[in-house]
Amino acid sequence: MRIFKIIGLVLFALSVFTVLFINLSPQFGSNPSFTQKRFYSTLDNYVDGEFKNHEPTKLFTEEMSMGNFFKDHPNLVPAKDITPIELDLESFKSQANGKLKLSWLGHSAFILNLGGNIILLDPMLGQYAAPVPMPSLKRYSSKIAFSVEDIDNIDIVVFSHDHYDHLDYSTIKKIKGKVGLFIVPHGVGNHLRAWGVPEQSIIELNWEDSKEVNGVEFVCLPARHFSGRGPLNRNSTLWSSWAIKSKHGKIYFSGDSGYGKHLKKIGDEHGPFDISLIDCGQYNKAWKYSHMFPEQSIIATKDLKGDYLIPIHWGAFTLSTHAWTEPPETVFDKASSMGQKIILPQIGQVILMEQTNYKIKKWWIEFNEASLE
Repeated sequence: MRIFKIIGLVLFALSVFTVLFINLSPQFGSNPSFTQKRFYSTLDNYVDGEFKNHEPTKLFTEEMSMGNFFKDHPNLVPAKDITPIELDLESFKSQANGKLKLSWLGHSAFILNLGGNIILLDPMLGQYAAPVPMPSLKRYSSKIAFSVEDIDNIDIVVFSHDHYDHLDYSTIKKIKGKVGLFIVPHGVGNHLRAWGVPEQSIIELNWEDSKEVNGVEFVCLPARHFSGRGPLNRNSTLWSSWAIKSKHGKIYFSGDSGYGKHLKKIGDEHGPFDISLIDCGQYNKAWKYSHMFPEQSIIATKDLKGDYLIPIHWGAFTLSTHAWTEPPETVFDKASSMGQKIILPQIGQVILMEQTNYKIKKWWIEFNEASLE
């Protein structure tokens, strides 16, 4: 009997430690208040105490065993550290005859210059896609395309949801004093407030709500995903995609999303889009409803009436079981036959909308070759 008491005490102590660690560690963020939950209950997409997708979205299917996640899959990470192109911030911030400029920062993070407005999308610029440093979730590159210390002003930051590979505590600490406005789905603002972002700098929206800032309209739109930063707050905050509209161009940003009926509806109501930034990585059959496979990313872009597709959610972290180069290789192989124009930029490369030719370079191959040094 004594051994069972000891085991019970150990389990109790571990439970207490876990609860204290989650509640006292700032990187986990903060949960919605009772007042907020009461307001959310008036929304169509908040049911039985949590946000819901428009379509049934099973978090895990039975098409892939849990053991498969722990197998030694080939080519999960680059053979060497990815070196991004260094982004010249002063040049990037300069006007380009009103044209849209953007640069991919790896994974789902982008910096945009839209009519002189500097905008960040899901700026996860930290080294680990986790609340604590975990080697398996480390960034492929030891540095990003620019130093956060070198950017003095960010007009708008947009987040799609609160998962660690999108909303990063270390990044918010560095940029919060430089940002004019954070535009986020409902509930995500709680994390920002807990991390010292002023209330007046946060706008929270529901699906189909919009906010116009300096001639740019940000429309919060459905995605097919889920949320949560801890074991007890699944779907307590909203996830979303975004339409970003201005006279200089229109962008669709999928955030994380499985393929679904919402995409064609968005294309019909908000398209066409000049550039569509579409979830295209960290997929597998186990969570096929909350992430897109590359072929689905192409179909989604066509549903959205997107002129160009830029695949996102790859190139920085390994969160699934496919080769890290599989997303761009599949898109490169399939897009032409499916009638979709694509851009596969290198991390840090500047894309200027209305270029007449976007040359595709398989830059990722270089980082699959082991260094001879």
